Amino acid sequence: MDNKILSATASQQDSERALLADYKADTADSAPFGHSELPPATTQFEARFSKRAIAGVVSAAVLLFIVAASFWMPTPECMHGMGGFQQPGKVDIPGDGRIDPTRVFLNIPSTDQLRENLLYYSSGAHVAGINSTQAAYTRDYFEQQGIESKIVEYFPWLNYPVDQRVTLFNETTQGIVFEAGLKEDVVPGDPLSEDPNNLPAFHGYSTDGNVTGQLVYANYGRLEDFKALKDAGISVVDKIVLVRYGYIFRGVKVQIAELNGAKGVLIYSDPADDGYSKGKVYPTGPWRPESSIQRGSVMRLQVYPGDPLTPGYAATKDAPRIDPKDAKNLNHIPSLPLSYRDAEPLLCALQGHGRNASEVGSAWIGGLTSKGVEYWTGPSKLRVNLLNKVGYKTRAIQNVIGRIKGSEDSEHTVIVGNHRDAWCAGASDPSSGSAALLELARALGELMKLGWRPRRTIILASWDAEEYGLVGSTEWVEDNIDWVRTNAVAYINVDSAVGGGDFKTEASPAFEQLLYDVTKQVPYPHSNGSVYDAWLQQSLASAELANQAADDYTDMADVADALKSPTPLIRPLGSGSDYTAFMAHAGVSSLSMGFSGRSGAYHSNYDSPKRLTTFIDPDMQLHQAMVRVWGLVAIKLADDPVIRLSPVNYAKTLRRYIRQLEAHVAAQLNNTSSGKQAQNGAVAAASKVHHLRAAQRQLLSSARAIEREKAHLRAVYGEDCQMGSRRRHTSCIKLRSSINDRAFGLERHFTEPEGIPSREWFKHVLVAPGRWEGYGAQVFPALAEAAEDGDWKRFQLYSKRTVETLYEAAWFLREV
Repeated sequence: MDNKILSATASQQDSERALLADYKADTADSAPFGHSELPPATTQFEARFSKRAIAGVVSAAVLLFIVAASFWMPTPECMHGMGGFQQPGKVDIPGDGRIDPTRVFLNIPSTDQLRENLLYYSSGAHVAGINSTQAAYTRDYFEQQGIESKIVEYFPWLNYPVDQRVTLFNETTQGIVFEAGLKEDVVPGDPLSEDPNNLPAFHGYSTDGNVTGQLVYANYGRLEDFKALKDAGISVVDKIVLVRYGYIFRGVKVQIAELNGAKGVLIYSDPADDGYSKGKVYPTGPWRPESSIQRGSVMRLQVYPGDPLTPGYAATKDAPRIDPKDAKNLNHIPSLPLSYRDAEPLLCALQGHGRNASEVGSAWIGGLTSKGVEYWTGPSKLRVNLLNKVGYKTRAIQNVIGRIKGSEDSEHTVIVGNHRDAWCAGASDPSSGSAALLELARALGELMKLGWRPRRTIILASWDAEEYGLVGSTEWVEDNIDWVRTNAVAYINVDSAVGGGDFKTEASPAFEQLLYDVTKQVPYPHSNGSVYDAWLQQSLASAELANQAADDYTDMADVADALKSPTPLIRPLGSGSDYTAFMAHAGVSSLSMGFSGRSGAYHSNYDSPKRLTTFIDPDMQLHQAMVRVWGLVAIKLADDPVIRLSPVNYAKTLRRYIRQLEAHVAAQLNNTSSGKQAQNGAVAAASKVHHLRAAQRQLLSSARAIEREKAHLRAVYGEDCQMGSRRRHTSCIKLRSSINDRAFGLERHFTEPEGIPSREWFKHVLVAPGRWEGYGAQVFPALAEAAEDGDWKRFQLYSKRTVETLYEAAWFLREV
């Protein structure tokens, strides 16, 4: 590594330590490639990374040897630890001198390098607004790989914890019965569990407040949970509500509680969901121990993400700000997270009061029954005091933007991104992804040393302040919205690269075939199969479990598809990571992926490299597989002559989306009908989506016409358009450009300027986060919400608009 990267600047490091301490004080008062830079990085890992310069030279020499030797050395039978997969060996160099980048790329990602990257990023707490050292380090690392890079700053409104307290007391005697520890235990042998800079129990964008009231338990805090309480005669008005994490985004839990009249919310992690009910807890296993606290944002993410005070435009230094009281994506009652150790006495205080939770709902009982806890609704006789003192400040955040300029079609750009900030050390979320991003940058740099350049530009983005509410990526997209809509081919997101062994992905349907093809090329660690093979088996197993559960919260249409389909089911994109602004606001086809499965340390002090490398990925081969998948998708999108986005896959997937909408409409009709009317709900629902089905068929017909054009291009010209005749070359380029423009431009045609009613920031008419879910996707959101509200006049209006949008998209695909 260059000395520039490793030079220690004591003043900057001292400044950041001061900022970290300052979060407990009271509140005081562009072009896509960047408009500001920070000083060179500082790091506490000088000794570890001082050898990077030598290592970089050696790795380049080794890579050149591999490329040269591949012409005369035999290809090895298999890759060590990868079963029967052949090592990508021979490098194909066509007549134009271009290497085959995908073949070379697969050999580059290094598990040792990934481990070093992970240890750097997860060396301690790096909260948004207090991690500029890592931003500068990331920029300089990109530049060391030959990638032009800059830091782009924004200035959002962020909060930091000052004082938190939860007490259970007797109102008559004022005697304190219990006071929550609000602190995680130190784990011997894991120094990051005792980092003095770790945040206390805290919610990003939580409201400052000191409230007191009786306690009521509301299960997962969903709409149906509060309705069940109401039906059971239990009121939450002026109460402190205790809910458990799961099913919906924490910010929506607080919002629903507020709408039902609650004074405050406590959200705890129940052992049934990710604690000892799942297996051994940390440090003897990967699951959540009793003192573990899940931090996180409670922004109303489904209203709009990003800086609350600059809705729809970038939070630049001099941007106008709205009054916080007018920010529609903020809640207005205080909230705090709890461990299940701190939640246990609160649940015990409810015992015998109100209704037994099993009488309210079959899924209301958690895992603390093994400790003798009975789950009751309350309200309690004892009172709870919730103190949440926070300091709000306008604080600079840093996005790192690296660019590899395309060789032929440089204005069109493939963007890959990961967020860098974390509530604690964040080894899995997001540092596993940050480690992968650096290794992806190094691998692309090695390809460039061999003379390779992508046809289209590639941007590598390291986002800041994602944890608060996708702030860094949202502000960047809003700042560059016209450029993004014009030039962005696709956005490829990796948040937590490795949290388990299950490959999971949500994506625009346009990515489907590309994802299948790429994952078939990448070996799955410690198996004889590919990532695709493991993904398929994991998908089928999950679908079978869901089919057996068949509860009220299972999407049985998706389950049926997964069980009968020979391919893994790709979920639609809702929200919860940095793809949101690209897909939902700008209409850029987006993909988010990673290995998951063991969430027992999520947003806690125990999401450390020690836990990750002990229980999840000891040899870093899952990290390596993630880099390979991520890189191949990016390279193919940026370098293949014909862009690998499929309008046909999109049109076919819309049939499933329409079927899901039809089932949703039928359910709403049945909820408001009885007897014979209820039996006719399905018939009525089918009639309401009839025109959508006709538009989908037209879209599929137009998409298939593009496939015929692709076949014509290959047969008559060849995708590379390499021919002697200038006239034929010009005709080929024109046809190929037209096909590509329509392939990546299709997603734009599914957005409308007016957006979704009451949350207009979301422009995509086909998918958006559910308004009462926050993360999970809702297909045809405007129509689904009109049906939920029983507003069939609005449903008809937006049905007409959506049908027109689909026909316009179909006509766009026919333009040549």
